[in-house]
Amino acid sequence: MTESPTQPPKTPNMWIEYGPIIVFVALYNILRMRGVEGAIFIAAGVFAVAAIIALIYGRVKEGVIPKMLLLTTVIIVISVGLALFTGNPIFVYMKPTVVNIIFGLAVIGGAIANKNVLKMMMGSAYKMSDEAWNKFAIRWGLFFFAMAAVNEIVWRNFSEGFWANFKLFGFMPLTLIFLLTQMPFLLKHSDIKERMDEPQIKD
Repeated sequence: MTESPTQPPKTPNMWIEYGPIIVFVALYNILRMRGVEGAIFIAAGVFAVAAIIALIYGRVKEGVIPKMLLLTTVIIVISVGLALFTGNPIFVYMKPTVVNIIFGLAVIGGAIANKNVLKMMMGSAYKMSDEAWNKFAIRWGLFFFAMAAVNEIVWRNFSEGFWANFKLFGFMPLTLIFLLTQMPFLLKHSDIKERMDEPQIKD
């Protein structure tokens, strides 16, 4: 039986997005504890490979490749390649900055140009007015810019080890907190509450 319109959308596979980051952080810490020189380059190289594997897995498992995930993977490969080629880890440090700025520009720019990226991606999950979608997009765009600023502050002012671990234990909690703060907006402006209140039809 196909999904009822009142059923919630499928939850995306978070391992596809965060799995490579977990691999990067775990490997980096292991290499550092063993005193391996150039741990950041080794971990970054494995990170790039893991990102490509996750992209392929997502294509096979889900049947589609999200455009943002594809863009992120391309930027990862380019930044890691530049870091390995030049021997300068700054390209790895600044990758989150570049990704978040691009996402912020895409989301806010899309809302201004009446091509709301979030509505294109999540329109089947939430029903909202165009005005609400634009407000939601601006919120996400500002969040992406804030995350870019946070990354710049962290890598420029703290140790490499702190930055590497912050990718997992800093950015992920901040993203979760932001998501939670957006729930009141979604409950107010979307049909999510109505769908949650409707009885589910079972086979």
